[in-house]
Amino acid sequence: MKILQLLQELKKPLNRLTKLLWQLMKLLQKIMKLMQNLMKLVHHLMKLMQHLMKLVQYLTKLMQRPLKLMQHLMKLMQHLMKLVQRLMKLVRHLMKLMQHLTKLMQRPLKLMQHLMKLMQHLMKLVQHLMKLVQHLMKLMQHLMKLMQ
Repeated sequence: MKILQLLQELKKPLNRLTKLLWQLMKLLQKIMKLMQNLMKLVHHLMKLMQHLMKLVQYLTKLMQRPLKLMQHLMKLMQHLMKLVQRLMKLVRHLMKLMQHLTKLMQRPLKLMQHLMKLMQHLMKLVQHLMKLVQHLMKLMQHLMKLMQ
């Protein structure tokens, strides 16, 4: 009887202890989960640190060579200036060419008129030359008659 009574009295504290152990186990599970998350976070932070180190290395390389970059940029600017000067010359020449072409385009009729006049004069010259040849032929005939 005493054992039963003792067991009855122990039942409540044992139940409480079981509940407490159960809660403790849940708490431990949560702590484990938290530890896993912390480990993941540490891993990500390590990766981030690696990337930051690479970035720092890259930036130091960039910082080591600003003078060369400036020199290249200056050369590029000089070449661009020369190119602009050449383009300006080309534009001036093109403008002159356009002026000449417009002058030529303004006067094609006059040119045609002059050519027509020249043709007329050439025709007259040919006629005069033909007459001269006829006269020379007549003169040759007269000379031949005189020679006989």
